[in-house]
Amino acid sequence: MNPIRILQLSDTHLSPRTQRFHENNEMMIDVLKASDHDLIIHTGDISLDGIRFEEDYPFCREFLSRAGKTIHYLPGNHDVGDNPRLSQPETVMGSAISPTRLDRYRRYYGDDKWVVDSGNWRLLGINSLRIGSGLDGEQQQYEWIESQLAMLGDRHLALFTHQPLFVDTPENTELTYWTVDPVGRGNLAGLIEHPRLRLIASGHLHQQRSRSYGDIQLEWCSSIAFTTREELVPEMGGTRQVGYLEHVLHDDGRVQTKPLALPDFVNSYLDDCLLEVYPKY
Repeated sequence: MNPIRILQLSDTHLSPRTQRFHENNEMMIDVLKASDHDLIIHTGDISLDGIRFEEDYPFCREFLSRAGKTIHYLPGNHDVGDNPRLSQPETVMGSAISPTRLDRYRRYYGDDKWVVDSGNWRLLGINSLRIGSGLDGEQQQYEWIESQLAMLGDRHLALFTHQPLFVDTPENTELTYWTVDPVGRGNLAGLIEHPRLRLIASGHLHQQRSRSYGDIQLEWCSSIAFTTREELVPEMGGTRQVGYLEHVLHDDGRVQTKPLALPDFVNSYLDDCLLEVYPKY
């Protein structure tokens, strides 16, 4: 069978309230239009601040629909909210995940998890912000993942998520902004340890990095919009350049991942415009 070719983009951070980051995203529309990939996957933070401004949602949907392609979306923390143990609640304009914010995402983008079977592969997309949230639907997502594993058969498995499940190994139990909740991650042991899992592809960190954990490739996708300096995101071995990824999934379980960027992409740093695009609330 022919390999499965996937274009992954992430962290577009679009909003009608600012022209920041539109330039790279406009160029990305042309990339998407010309794409002949089997799937296009967006691993979240579609919006700049959709958790506080609903106007970001229709704007992002219209902006990216101009590509004329089917895009499989997943939510990021700027779309549905952060871990409630790290953030203030919505009632005080905090960034915590909430039922209201989850419902808003689903109104514009449908379900926050999905499965695609193609060739000898099963691709799972999950909502990483549900993990450890304590909200209705968290347990249902764990059960859904287990059901997908139970029906996997001889297929290889690729996972797409906004946040990495872990940085290098799943043994770290510290709760941080950078990965999924480590308590909730315990419910994903069957997924992480599954012998057919070959790829975990994520966004969120605005860095491109390729590592492995056993037989699993850990691929971090850069943002299209911006990167950061170490003052905002600590050094974790990634390349701080905007861009996107191409994954090639082979029938025998091999994964080839290539970082891509256009020569005219602007490598903006959020540090230089943080208070402009994310004013304090």
